[in-house]
Amino acid sequence: MKTLILSSLLLLSSSALVANESKICQKCHPLIYKEYYNSIHRKASLPNDKIYAAVFKKEHQNGDKNNCKSCHSPSAKTQQEIKEEPISCIYCHTIKDIHEGENANKNILTGKKRDFFSAEASKKDQSKVKYETTSSFFGLIKTSKNSPYHEIEYSNENYYNGKVCMGCHSHTNNKHGVDMIMLDAYIDKKDKETCISCHMPKVMGSKTTLSDSKTHAYHGIMGLHNMDKSLGKYIDINIQKTSNGFDIKIKNQANHALFGEAYKEGILEVNILRNGKIIKLKPFIFSRVFGKDSHVSMPFNATEVLKDTLIYAKKDLHFNTKIQEGDEVTITLGYRLISPKAAKELDIHDTQLSDLKVLKKESFKF
Repeated sequence: MKTLILSSLLLLSSSALVANESKICQKCHPLIYKEYYNSIHRKASLPNDKIYAAVFKKEHQNGDKNNCKSCHSPSAKTQQEIKEEPISCIYCHTIKDIHEGENANKNILTGKKRDFFSAEASKKDQSKVKYETTSSFFGLIKTSKNSPYHEIEYSNENYYNGKVCMGCHSHTNNKHGVDMIMLDAYIDKKDKETCISCHMPKVMGSKTTLSDSKTHAYHGIMGLHNMDKSLGKYIDINIQKTSNGFDIKIKNQANHALFGEAYKEGILEVNILRNGKIIKLKPFIFSRVFGKDSHVSMPFNATEVLKDTLIYAKKDLHFNTKIQEGDEVTITLGYRLISPKAAKELDIHDTQLSDLKVLKKESFKF
């Protein structure tokens, strides 16, 4: 009877895995699933991402059809899956390697549904971890370890160095060879930080209900869509007085150019508190302006980049306003998911998408 019940449960789990790949993961990984469900990975598809949907519509009107689905909804086979899990847990955990292409990279999958990759330094030398049970006290006490639903391989280096992310979060060239994403604009390839250490840092909470691991890799994906001010630690801001004003020096330790994706923009706001009054200086905008035939164009039609004011390794900005003794200068570095101008061109009416989100804010007294 027990065997029949167990077989029924396994069959039910198997059916659920096919019908909704990520839902079955929730049973043993509720905290991780909750983070995933609210992440940009779960909201990357046309029904959930207003910017992507607007770009997709505009791009198709112009006759240019790039294969966006391979990154925005690679695991979805039905309309329900496109909405609920366009990028499933199984998809990301079965990426064996990355094919590096000239116009875009491509994920190479194992095709296995119950054999996953993950990263855990203490188990890296183990090729595969399987479900195990042990008995003691003449079989009266039984203990188990690892997952009864899937096996895990901890030896895949791509899950430690962050390369697993580069199938989608690298470069995407339009038909003219212009990169619209530019997340592979590395600053220092020897940097110890990776996509995973910055955007999926260790946070409190057990990764599974089968054992208490204390911490887990954050699956909400910290970044521009899910801002956490802890990301500000990768950016250093300093100010230096000059004879005719002051310089702001920005050092980027994120290991990739900031705000390089099409339609996004970074903003540096500078306010001076002087004698109880606030002097607001003209903000500086970090962005790329795409063009065709020397005129501004939509990124997917661009043949060139007309202007590039992004933050790479370092960025020095000069302001002509002289600083007086007693001044307090407040510098705010933020960003918009889409610039107001781009939102207008794409007919996006959700003004929250163009709201300024603060990445780092510092004050300096003189």
